[in-house]
Amino acid sequence: MTETVTHTVHAMAMPFSVTLEGAQPDAAARAIAAFHRDLVWADNVFSLWKDDSDLSALSRGEATLDECHPEVREVLEACEWFRGVTDGGFDARRPDGVLDPTGLVKGWAVARASRHLTLAAPDWIVAASGDILTAGLRRREVGIANPRVKGDPTGTPVIDVIELGGELRAVATSSGAQVADHIWDPVTGEPARHYMQVSVAGIDLTECDAFATAIAGGGPRVVARALERGLEVLLVHGGRYDGTFDADSSPGWPSVLGA
Repeated sequence: MTETVTHTVHAMAMPFSVTLEGAQPDAAARAIAAFHRDLVWADNVFSLWKDDSDLSALSRGEATLDECHPEVREVLEACEWFRGVTDGGFDARRPDGVLDPTGLVKGWAVARASRHLTLAAPDWIVAASGDILTAGLRRREVGIANPRVKGDPTGTPVIDVIELGGELRAVATSSGAQVADHIWDPVTGEPARHYMQVSVAGIDLTECDAFATAIAGGGPRVVARALERGLEVLLVHGGRYDGTFDADSSPGWPSVLGA
């Protein structure tokens, strides 16, 4: 008998909620465990908070790129590619010169690890602190978190609800709600203040994650690049003292509330 299986795992200092539908319980448990192992592995390789990670060793000059796991080269080459297609809005090199692909790694890691879920169930969804990836025929409604809410957004008020499915299977959100001033403007090198929050919807979570970071960092000029690639965006700005704010969205933004 197949079931709907929901489980939350923790990696990268955040929760990842996984729901598989139409799965055998044993197969679902194995798939989620493998999904979790891949996320932990990605954190161990790419975290700049862990002194023994590949990326930390590379940043300190204690390891060469060839000595790192091959996925490090893959991710850094992807970062360079996104730097080009975002017209410089995405830049993995911080103002202090340190390589920091954080703006892409979470989406990349979820997309990579999700191969285990596909083996266990035809329909599934992963929610990872603002980043969501879905698979299967079912259309799903998901919320976009309020940028003023700190902590796990689960169960908190949302500013919009969108429908994922079909051509839009992923959404990534970038903001300073959880960590202030962690996104920098690649042009000025200063903390980016273009928007309170940026959400990008598309079919590929890695691309959505990179463009959400790029728009947050690079500002309005990067929005056109996202639209050219068929992505949809929600831009939150104009925050007021009473907690309200303004938002603009692209014509195809899949809101079910009319935001």
